[in-house]
Amino acid sequence: MKVILKQDVKSLGKKGELVTVNDGYGRNFLISKGLAVEADAKAMNELKNRISADKYHRDQELKAAKETAAALEGKTIKLTANAGQNGRLF
Repeated sequence: MKVILKQDVKSLGKKGELVTVNDGYGRNFLISKGLAVEADAKAMNELKNRISADKYHRDQELKAAKETAAALEGKTIKLTANAGQNGRLF
């Protein structure tokens, strides 16, 4: 039986992973405790949509970080801070 984990399960997998388990373990433990859902067509479609949305958000964050890096390229930043004895910062 294939299930999609809704939470991290020790020695089985992390949240959002598709794993194969025995039928009894899947139905009687994972699904009944709310730790997983059966991997039917609807659940697989939701998983694919979630993965593609996460990838899109990661790409957008990477693009923004690269733009910020390009804006800071070649600039000098000067910071001042109070130091204690022997020049050690707190």
